Amino acid sequence: MSEEFNVGKKIKYLRKQKKMNAKELAIEAGISYGMLSLLESGSTQGSVETLRKIAKVLDTTLAHLFTNENTTEELITDESMLIVRKDKRRKISFPDPLYNCELLVPDLQGDIEFILVNLEAQRITDDIIPHTKGGEECDYVLKGEITITLQDKEFILNEGDCIRFNPEIPHKIENKTDKQASYLSVITPVSF
Repeated sequence: MSEEFNVGKKIKYLRKQKKMNAKELAIEAGISYGMLSLLESGSTQGSVETLRKIAKVLDTTLAHLFTNENTTEELITDESMLIVRKDKRRKISFPDPLYNCELLVPDLQGDIEFILVNLEAQRITDDIIPHTKGGEECDYVLKGEITITLQDKEFILNEGDCIRFNPEIPHKIENKTDKQASYLSVITPVSF
């Protein structure tokens, strides 16, 4: 989800909470109905001044329009804030064609990163780097075999195996076999 889409969705939700129609909000905020429509649909992001006027009418702050801090009602009425359907997963792109990730949470605004990682056969790298400041990383092997190197110590994990470590430790994850491997990676705090 793009940030513009989130802002528009937030505006529309808050407007409906105040039982206002779009024309009323546009008039009170001193903007055109067309501009509000474009904002709510995610077609434009609008200027800071426009968003500030809308926030004032909606009795909220400009910063709140850019957060995913939602009320319980918002969270349970908008499926896209709760559920990631398997055909709707967002891909995380890397220059390495043998390494691809799919985001298993709706966004990276929370405290946890949950991704499906696919390593193609013979995905070997020289890079050994820390990822996140503090927190934890857990990797659970779904298919195949992966090799995790923490500093200079190698650990081989097979299907069903799981590892937990501090992501500040320089590390790398490889597939040294001739078959694809997949694993679930859970990291806190979010590293992307």
